[in-house]
Amino acid sequence: MSYIILPYTKLIIPSKNNSSEKVIYSPMLETYLYYGKKQTHFSFRSIIDSGADFCVFPAKFGELLGVEIEKGDIVTSFGVGGKEILYFHDFKTGVIIKNEIWKFKCRACFSYKMNSKGTGLLGRQGFFDLFTEISFNQRKRMFRFKEILEEDLEKEDL
Repeated sequence: MSYIILPYTKLIIPSKNNSSEKVIYSPMLETYLYYGKKQTHFSFRSIIDSGADFCVFPAKFGELLGVEIEKGDIVTSFGVGGKEILYFHDFKTGVIIKNEIWKFKCRACFSYKMNSKGTGLLGRQGFFDLFTEISFNQRKRMFRFKEILEEDLEKEDL
């Protein structure tokens, strides 16, 4: 069984109120969304989040694809950001791994609160369950995937 090992993404947090800028590293993948025959014509970063029950994306990205966000199944979520209303939909998600776009069907939700962040979350239901293992090495700033379940993925070269 082979592993795919990837580095964390370096993020620079701008300075505020006379403080210096901060550098953090996070496990992230470039992401695309697909709905019907439409797709986002830009990628955005999504955090690989073992604390997220499911995948969540900014509502504005779904709206660009013609998703009627508020017609989705409604769930109230309580997380670090407080109480939030999420809207579940079925669509395809694509992530870039080793210069390939890996597409998979995903029942995920859209969040209006995440519009200001412009990043998504790749959670346990919808993303983690595509693999037999996902692990993180914080000290080395690396993460890895084990045993990709090929029947759930489509691959395209960039």
